[in-house]
Amino acid sequence: MGHMLRSDKMTFCDIYLQPEAAFEILSNFGEIGCVQFTDINENVQAFQRSYIQEVCRCAEMERQLYYLQSEMSKDNIYIPELTTEPKAMQPNEMTAMENMLEKWEDDVMEMSEYHTRLMKNFLELSEMYYVLNRIGPILGDAELRKESIFSNHSGGGGRLVVMTGVVRRTKCLYFELMLWRISRGNIYYRQAAEDAILEDPKTGQEIRKVAFLAICQGRQLSARMQKVFSGFQVNTYPCPRTLEERAEMMTKLDLRISDLQHVLRKTKFHRCKALRTVGRQWNTWIIQVRKAKAIYHTMNMFTLDITKKCLIGQCWVSDKDLKKVYHTLEYCSEELNTNVPSFMSKTTTTAVPPTYHRTNKFTRGFQALISAYGDSTYRELNPGLYTIITFPFLFAMMFGDLGHAIILVVFSTWMIVKEKVFSNQKSTNEIWNILFAGRYIILLLGLFSMYTGFIYNDIFGNTLLLKTPYWLNTFDRAQLAKTEFIEIDPYLETGTPYGFGIDPTWTVSTNKIMTENSYKMKLSIIVGIVHMIFGIVMSLFNYLYFKQYYLILLQFIPELLFMCCIFVWLVIMIYMKWFMYSAKIVGKRGSACAPQILILFIDMVLMKTTQPVNDGCDSYMFKGQKAFQTALLVIALLCIPVLLLGTPLYVNKYNKKMRNELMKKLTNFRRYQHRDSDKVKEELILAEMAPYMTTFSELLIHQGVHTIEYVLSTVSHTASYLRLWALSLAHSQLAEMLWEMIFSKLSLKDHTRVGCIKIFIIFAIWAFFTLSILVLMEGLSAFLHTLRLHWVEFMSKFYMGGGNLFRPFSFKRILATDEVKTEAGCKKKIKS
Repeated sequence: MGHMLRSDKMTFCDIYLQPEAAFEILSNFGEIGCVQFTDINENVQAFQRSYIQEVCRCAEMERQLYYLQSEMSKDNIYIPELTTEPKAMQPNEMTAMENMLEKWEDDVMEMSEYHTRLMKNFLELSEMYYVLNRIGPILGDAELRKESIFSNHSGGGGRLVVMTGVVRRTKCLYFELMLWRISRGNIYYRQAAEDAILEDPKTGQEIRKVAFLAICQGRQLSARMQKVFSGFQVNTYPCPRTLEERAEMMTKLDLRISDLQHVLRKTKFHRCKALRTVGRQWNTWIIQVRKAKAIYHTMNMFTLDITKKCLIGQCWVSDKDLKKVYHTLEYCSEELNTNVPSFMSKTTTTAVPPTYHRTNKFTRGFQALISAYGDSTYRELNPGLYTIITFPFLFAMMFGDLGHAIILVVFSTWMIVKEKVFSNQKSTNEIWNILFAGRYIILLLGLFSMYTGFIYNDIFGNTLLLKTPYWLNTFDRAQLAKTEFIEIDPYLETGTPYGFGIDPTWTVSTNKIMTENSYKMKLSIIVGIVHMIFGIVMSLFNYLYFKQYYLILLQFIPELLFMCCIFVWLVIMIYMKWFMYSAKIVGKRGSACAPQILILFIDMVLMKTTQPVNDGCDSYMFKGQKAFQTALLVIALLCIPVLLLGTPLYVNKYNKKMRNELMKKLTNFRRYQHRDSDKVKEELILAEMAPYMTTFSELLIHQGVHTIEYVLSTVSHTASYLRLWALSLAHSQLAEMLWEMIFSKLSLKDHTRVGCIKIFIIFAIWAFFTLSILVLMEGLSAFLHTLRLHWVEFMSKFYMGGGNLFRPFSFKRILATDEVKTEAGCKKKIKS
């Protein structure tokens, strides 16, 4: 976890590769995944790059492989997983791979087209057989005269036109209405009683059609009917005149359909056999091709020198991986026995290095929560390390229920035990992927919630009685029989304090909510202020690391003083009230004379004198408290002008000094500049001067916004932590309501024989609402609120989040994405 404190130190390097060894070296870099290459050919068009032809060839092979995969998915061909990952396809293997894939694509495409044509013929024969089988009974044994029948040709005068065919079931109603409208009811129309389920020859999906019989009279009406048939894409078939001819045609169709089915089975068998052969090697081929394409993409980022004997590139490498990279270069040069070895040298740059945090399967989820807000600026403190503890703790304060927490622990433990199985199974369910990726987060959320549930003494809306409560019943039976409610005075006899969280006696008290409100509200304020102060202290370590010592005096100390003089004093008053006043004391230190913290705090800000709570009580907790609070307020107010003006004045003075020094350096350099190569050095001086060109007005506006935001946010952020109290109270009340109103009232209080049966049904209902509402919905709500408290209230105190993520050239990351992109600069190949 020490790697998460700050991002790795990065080194910018120039790398020189021999063309004959470049492919193998980059292949090894892709396997270890620790080098990020920069594109030094940004202004070069894609079609002008050195290795664009190889990229296009690999892209074409990738397209062919995904075409074969789509064909295999149509026939549910199993593609076995690989036990070992193959290396990238070598350049000398590319031609053989191209020829092989082109042959497989042509064979599969030819078989697919032939199968589609056969399926189209089969569909037509099936539709014709279905029409004769269903329309024949409608015609009966009637004999249609030849001179009055026109199946697909226009006739003359008043002759009848008889048309039969099939129409999609989804269109049949609109089809019938349209025929009725164009003929005003003069078309005799009938449909078959049963539909036919057929297969689309192109998509392979099932389609539902229904046979119809339409009879009209006259050439004009038949022409209209033909147009309607064309618009609804209706297939029409001729109908024989007599019953004997229809029976004879059905016999012939039955024979042809049987023969065609046999041919289709043979065709599909050969097609599936070919696809199974491809499927055994498909994963190997796609990995080899995608790796080779990624290597050539990276080689296009290099520049080829004039002599064409060296590839020159630039890259970022972590300092901890430099030895590994040097060893890879030496090993590949020796293995390939090149005349000149490939090497890498460190260089200087004004570019900001990328941010690289090393994580494992446990810390990856917590780092993802921080990265969702913004990647860390290079080498600044990473909140992800502290989030491992603070995130589950704040969540647990809102979700504190021992029973619900056990459900989270069991679910996360199950995912962790089965993680190897689930990791090998790629799922398309996005919700499941999110839950599985955060399995360790859920585990800690559950464990911390078990602790707070134990402190809150809350398990499914009930309490645990682990020892004798603090409150004792001092009434006899006669006194208890006279009243429904009794009042227990803490001044009287009591037991020892309940040492396992909240006393269970509060569960049956009428003022339970008031007590929990006060207790949880004060806890949320205390935890929130400690959390924010921790964030302010983190900024100190950033200032020390980046040697911004002026910010310690002009920003860190004023911010910390402002927070401590107002809000830390609020926390101190809360603890003073808890320790200084007691219900067992009579007098000014009794609970009746305890001042209200909120009133004291408001009067402090308004500089008013606080009035005593009751007669005979003191207004303040100690002598001189009003003067002390006034001094704290004055100190806090004096911090504001320091925050507002201190940093701009100092930075403006420092910028002027640095600009003058760099301008003298630039003037002296230009005086003796004679070569064009010196322009690079001049640009470096100008780039060094750029950070000191900010004007005083810009500095003042920026710092003014920061000061106003910080001063106002101290109030709003403190109030924002009250969500810890609000959500905790809502969660406990919902759990109590579900237990009392559903489980206890409907089943546990029924002591009859029917109650034994009801308890199983009511338990299922109660368990459903507990899981869906209290665990899932309330858990998601608490998770989102905790995320906001970290992103806004905590991280805004020290976290910039303006870095660039380190994206190394890694085959693991490339193969994790299944997206197929059209490569720029490649012409689309047209199959003849």
